[in-house]
Parts: sequence; C-alpha cells; structure tokens
Amino acid sequence: MNKIHILWPTLRPLMFLEAHKEWIRRAKNPENIQTYVAVNWTKDADQLREYLKANYLITLNTNNIGVCYPSYQLSSNLGIKMGKCSDDDIVIFASDDFMAPVGWDEYLINKFKDKGDVGLFVRDGYQLPDSSNMKEVVISLPILTYGCLIKLNMIIYHPSYNHMYSDAELYLNLKESNMLYDDRINDETIFEHRHFITGKRQADQADQIYYSRWQVDEINWNKRKNLNLIDRLKL
Repeated sequence: MNKIHILWPTLRPLMFLEAHKEWIRRAKNPENIQTYVAVNWTKDADQLREYLKANYLITLNTNNIGVCYPSYQLSSNLGIKMGKCSDDDIVIFASDDFMAPVGWDEYLINKFKDKGDVGLFVRDGYQLPDSSNMKEVVISLPILTYGCLIKLNMIIYHPSYNHMYSDAELYLNLKESNMLYDDRINDETIFEHRHFITGKRQADQADQIYYSRWQVDEINWNKRKNLNLIDRLKL
C-alpha cells in the first residue's frame, strides 16, 4: 500500500492537535500515515514542544509569516531526511481548518490508482466545482503524488509568498504541467474547509497575520503568473 505523508505547518499548535487527531480517527489505516509538522512557536506553544517532538517525525522551528516557507521546509526534506518515498506515495499539505471525510485515506489511494504523477483538486465545501465564485482558481488543499512533487521541484506553495495567492500559483503550475487531476464536477467528496469566511469558525490572530500580507502577496502573484512554468519552478 502506498504511504500517505501529511505536511502540516501551523501557527495554532492546539488547533493542529485537535484537527490531526480527528483526521487520524477518520482514517481506515492510520498506521500507513506519517505526519510532519512545522510550528511557528509562540510563548503559549512552549508547553507543547516536547510532546510534538515525541509524537511527530519532525518538528521545525520557523519565524516566517504564513505557510509558504514552512511548506517548502517540509516538502524539500520529504524523501531525504524523512525517509524513502515512492513516486506513487501520496503527499497532503494540510491546514488546521480543514477536515477530511471518513475513510479519506482509502478514498485517496483509490482515487490516485493508475493516474501517474498528478495533483488532485478536491472540493472544499466553499469553492464551487466550476470555481465561478472565486476571483482566482485556487487549490486550497494540495494532494499530490510524490512523483508530481518531484516534477514541481519539491515546491507546493512557492516560498516567495507569505500565504496568499500561493494556492493560485499551484493551480497554474499543475495545469500548465498537465498534472492537474480535477474531477470535482463528477466527484462530490468534500474535504471541508472550515474557513472563517464560511462562518464555520471565528477569525483569530493567525488569520490576522496571514491577511496582513495580502497586498504583498498579490503583487508577487501578479508578477509571477506571467512567468513561464520553468521560471516559476525555480527557487
């Protein structure tokens, strides 16, 4: 069975622990799942430091705003410091306010079967299946094969971003590299995004930090979306 690797940066260690616990509870084969965590440490999170180190394969300290640089810290070490990966292993870039459906691991293994190196575009409960309610088409929950990640130069969200618009660039990269697997019109499976904009939770300090960099990231996106694919995949 192909392994599932979850890359999980977080500013919210307590929220992460609750969300991750539920992800594992909903999995059919939790022993087949490995989780790697990058934590933006705060004073309130110090009490969790030893617990996280003891229970997850790697914990990285980072002071970078947003998830993009921590995501590259994790993805670039996958298959190197984190043990051997197969091209058809599944890599998920998870967030604290996403929730997987029951049996999600089995679902993904079946979904990726015989598809080669692809990135899967799943429904998130907010973005419509045709993305007509969005200013930009974004992949808010990246799920891809390790082989696909290699072809993306180990970049899920490019580290030149802080947080915003990185998911729009990922969509563009997968589409232009012919590795986009978008079956949202036919597949109604939802990996629910419990974003505050949907009213499913309250905005918090982490959201304020992310959104404070919106304008900077938008300027970056408006420049980078006009680059060719090869240049966008450079570091």
